[in-house]
Amino acid sequence: MNSSEVFLQKIAGSDATARAGDIDRLHELCICNSCLTYNECMREKGELLFCIRGRSPSCTFEKKGCTCPTCPVTKLAGLSRTYFCIRGSKQEQRSTAQGL
Repeated sequence: MNSSEVFLQKIAGSDATARAGDIDRLHELCICNSCLTYNECMREKGELLFCIRGRSPSCTFEKKGCTCPTCPVTKLAGLSRTYFCIRGSKQEQRSTAQGL
């Protein structure tokens, strides 16, 4: 199991109160809203943490740059991919690559 899987399992395996606290702390570290690709639709819906929660379910946008590699959340989670807002979480990207 790699570091990102361990990180995500820790969050998923905690009780609801601890999980909510973990998510709140990650929200504070998240820099999605400073990315050039982040747009008004995402802002209005309060969408953040695409690397954890997955791609934006309803917003459309164009690639204008990606701050994922410099984000404290992706570093903390041991993630190395980009454009999570478009491509989805690591798990979503893996499923897409496997044709699932």
